Amino acid sequence: MDQHEKTESPLLRTLSFGVLFLAGLLSLWQRADHRPPEEEVERFRSNQMSFFMKLQVSYAVLPELASDYGQDPTEARNSAVESIQQVCDSSMAASASDQVQCAVLLAYLQADFEKYTTRTGPLQDEFETLYINGKPLQAEAGLFKTPVGDLVRLKQYRLLGKEERASELHQKLKEQASRSYGLQVFFVITFLAVLVIGFSFAVAAIRKKPVQQFGIALLSVPAGHFRVFLEATILTFFGIAALLPLLGGLIPESMRMYGIVGLHFLLLVGVLVYVARQSSVETLQKVFGDWHYRPGHQLLIGFLGWCAIVPVGLMSAMVLIQQAASDPVEQSHPIAFVLQDHFLAAFILAVVLAPLMEEIVFRGFLYGYLRSRFSILAAAPLTGLVFAILHPQGVAAMPYLFMLGTGLCLLREYNRSLVPAIFAHMVTNGLVMVISYSMMAS
Repeated sequence: MDQHEKTESPLLRTLSFGVLFLAGLLSLWQRADHRPPEEEVERFRSNQMSFFMKLQVSYAVLPELASDYGQDPTEARNSAVESIQQVCDSSMAASASDQVQCAVLLAYLQADFEKYTTRTGPLQDEFETLYINGKPLQAEAGLFKTPVGDLVRLKQYRLLGKEERASELHQKLKEQASRSYGLQVFFVITFLAVLVIGFSFAVAAIRKKPVQQFGIALLSVPAGHFRVFLEATILTFFGIAALLPLLGGLIPESMRMYGIVGLHFLLLVGVLVYVARQSSVETLQKVFGDWHYRPGHQLLIGFLGWCAIVPVGLMSAMVLIQQAASDPVEQSHPIAFVLQDHFLAAFILAVVLAPLMEEIVFRGFLYGYLRSRFSILAAAPLTGLVFAILHPQGVAAMPYLFMLGTGLCLLREYNRSLVPAIFAHMVTNGLVMVISYSMMAS
């Protein structure tokens, strides 16, 4: 390294990486104006609304089971109406089809649906025929094929006097509503359990007064090597923002996702080789830490750290959740648009490669560089802020990503390796992937 410092111009090197950083910023800014193909956007919106509308069907039926759960039926009905109106008044439900489905839901609850029947079109005509004029629909009517089709079918059966079929369908809807309620209760209990585990872990960690493992490890890193950490961060950012999209566009459509996975892997390997050559293997080892030390214990710490970080991050983002719900396309990660067609490749990229790369770069190189100059209280939030800004989910996800990025820095700081932070990141991305895929496939 000393030889490199003698023969290379620090000014030229700084300018070179400055140009790369600006090129990456420019690419990110240009891509911000680019939307996925319109057919992908439309399918994404359609799947999202299908999921939410099916959920609202259960909400509409649930008041009939209120007494079974010790709730007041009138309060349960009012709550269901409010929930449906909240979804239907958002920009998510902007299409004529969505508005008609909203009218069907509210008609079932015997609530005012007039504001959702102002559009014109085949579905609107069918709604008027069945719900306003009281006349049955043709068997091939489009309203039967919508996510609220079971409610329409129930109305038709009752209109035709087919009480046995109506009773069977009504029972099926109540069973679905009961399962939906059970899942909601399960998720609430699970979330509370995670909160308790995370809070207990945080309190125990503070009382134990853990050693600043990463800070101590950095003391033995030569001062000149920290510059390489920053350069590696800039190289990675440039590669992801500018280089990989360009190379990915050259890969045939049928193999593009797998090609992108391969390119991310090569970028990670290339950055690691660069750091090892420009600093030393020993310095790179300081970034990874002692990952051989009690690996099972490190994974457990990663899970407990996830319990402490993610719920707090989600609660911090609650203030902006409404904005995310109002425009799911703008607030979604680009990978959400390819989940249905390329789940395996997307899973490898998001749950394996992305946590590895981002933890090495953000919690290893960038945090290591900042930690060599600032205290934990400054370096961790700064890293978390950069982490949040460089993610493409939009403003609504910023608080959550900031808390996640900052918390993962603390996991690295107070543990002997990157393993806990990597595992916590994998758990986070894995859950998001599974939930997103479930919504898309519903």
